[in-house]
Amino acid sequence: MYRLLDCITQEHHYGLVAVAALICIVGSALSAHMSTRLTQWTGKRRLVQLPLAGLVTGATIWSTHFIAMLAYEPGYDHAYEPVLTGVSLLVGVLGSLAANAGLAFARGAVGPILAGAVVGLTVSAMHYVGMQAYQLPGTIDWRLGTVVVSVLLGIGFGAASYWGIARQRSGLRGRILPALLMCVAICLMHFTGMSAIEIRLDSAVEVPPKAMSEAAMAMLIFGVTGIILLIAVASASIEVNMEDETRNQLQLAAMHDPLTGLRNRMWLTRRLEALKLRLNENEVARVAIMTIDLDLFKEVNDVYGHAVGDTVLMQVSQRLTRQLSEGEYLTRIGGDEFVAIKEGFRRIEEVLSFAERLHAEIIEPIDLEEVSLRVGASIGIATTLEDGRDPEGLLYKSDVAMYRAKSEPDTPICTFNAEMDRSSREKTQMVHDLRLALQGDEFELVYQLQNALETLAPVGFEVLLRWNHPVRGRIAPDEFIPVAEETGLIRDIGRWVLREACREAANWSRPFSVAVNVAPQQLVQPSFIEDVMDILMETGVSAERLELEITEASIIDDQAHTLKVMHKLKALGIRIAMDDFGTGYSSLATLQAFPFDKIKIDRSFVQDVHKDAQRAAIVRSTLLLGAALDIPVLAEGVEVEDELHFLRGESCASVQGFYFGQPMTRDDMRLIACEQNEDTETATHVA
Repeated sequence: MYRLLDCITQEHHYGLVAVAALICIVGSALSAHMSTRLTQWTGKRRLVQLPLAGLVTGATIWSTHFIAMLAYEPGYDHAYEPVLTGVSLLVGVLGSLAANAGLAFARGAVGPILAGAVVGLTVSAMHYVGMQAYQLPGTIDWRLGTVVVSVLLGIGFGAASYWGIARQRSGLRGRILPALLMCVAICLMHFTGMSAIEIRLDSAVEVPPKAMSEAAMAMLIFGVTGIILLIAVASASIEVNMEDETRNQLQLAAMHDPLTGLRNRMWLTRRLEALKLRLNENEVARVAIMTIDLDLFKEVNDVYGHAVGDTVLMQVSQRLTRQLSEGEYLTRIGGDEFVAIKEGFRRIEEVLSFAERLHAEIIEPIDLEEVSLRVGASIGIATTLEDGRDPEGLLYKSDVAMYRAKSEPDTPICTFNAEMDRSSREKTQMVHDLRLALQGDEFELVYQLQNALETLAPVGFEVLLRWNHPVRGRIAPDEFIPVAEETGLIRDIGRWVLREACREAANWSRPFSVAVNVAPQQLVQPSFIEDVMDILMETGVSAERLELEITEASIIDDQAHTLKVMHKLKALGIRIAMDDFGTGYSSLATLQAFPFDKIKIDRSFVQDVHKDAQRAAIVRSTLLLGAALDIPVLAEGVEVEDELHFLRGESCASVQGFYFGQPMTRDDMRLIACEQNEDTETATHVA
């Protein structure tokens, strides 16, 4: 130890020692940084980084050694043999390359430690090869024990350094400690090794004439070191800048919608979190949140294609962006739905004015190359003035208000109120109850007679769905069916109705037809045909007895798909009726294009048909149309004798309605469907 201190304090130039220490610190920091990247990167990036890391580490070891040698003042002339000097640099670089390769591809906890030990051996090998290049008028004797200690110190601290690199601890400590340990490994090994030498001067030994002088050696060392460290610093700087740029690009991509360039849902989530903190800290801060949904956008996609739909979204986004002022933000949260935020207002009128500006921009015609389009917008508003100070709650309430605006075409901008919240919660509760109803056997079917008009004999039954809620009692179909259709629950409910109707019909002793309504959502199910076939096979009902009733709305949504489904159903022998005829959009075209087996005139035209000339004309036209197309017609909603008499005079094929009785329970229906008496006219009229 005393020899080591004496070597450092008495035999070295302090200034050059400081330079050697500085280069060692800078080089070790760069080496540790690059070595850390080797454990993080893969593929080509790792292969490019590997030789650069080996070069920087080797140059750090080599330059620290020879600058420290320049600081060594033995008191007599000395020089450096050029070949061995170059070989020592090569040893440092190749050894460091091998160590970094071991670190990069190491597996398990032992690998990095072994790679660090290789670094320590490299420091030792470079040192002692470099000492062989040291030329002086005499000989050098070595203390073997001190040499061994120097090698062990290099190995130990080198292993500790690479172990710290492999652990990849975050924070300042995780970055500095490996570099510090590497610096200690290089410096401690060098000065311990220098303390192991003892020089014996001999006048018979001369310094070779081709050896490099100390000045030439200094120029070489500083030149090589400067170039290599400059490359390393430039590389690290480029790497950091590229990472920052990539991080910024990823941040931008993560927070913005790729189609429109607007901020996206993730940005909105973070903004709401920030607003929550701000509203909690500042009691006078005010925020308004608006949910915006485009109207008629689905029709644009269906008619013109998604490319045109994307163009519409981009143009709408650009228009809305131009309307934004300070404290106003716009996000696209998916599809054709947007959310706008306004901060720092004083009166609700400012918020309404902002919403009206946005609405006015949306409803302006959108001129494309071949067509000019119009879309509308429904906007719901919630503010901290009246609707609470929770941003997430405001977003929910603005969404509720938007749906209210969508349901009221004359009110495209709607502010939230408590009644909307009540309706929304009731709807949510009904959705929950509908799910339970399917599982809890709360649904039942009732049966309405369909009668041949000529004889008034029953020819079939239309099944109607009823819901017996365990708390609310009987819920009307027009109250829960729209909710079931909106949420998609109608698919499961419709499947249950079809199965129950067919199961019941299979037990009838008389082969009456059974008519079942089919919702639009059922027709678009890929498995609908298979479901119908499975139910027929499971229940044993012949396909000819099953009649599926389809509305015009079901057809208009997707005509090509519906036509394909109808042809497949008819190929099975199933009959198809057009329900609610006359209430749709294109009745004549629909009848020509689709293979219906029956037309059902809507009850709104049958009511008081004997007293209303206009309704009478519509019914007559429908009956004539059915006769021309050879499609039988059934009139719904017959309630009085005069209506029945009118329809009989116009040669209507069949009828149904309250004239023949209210929809029947299963037990009452079985009295007709299972009776053996064929004298039906009296039985039906009694019903």
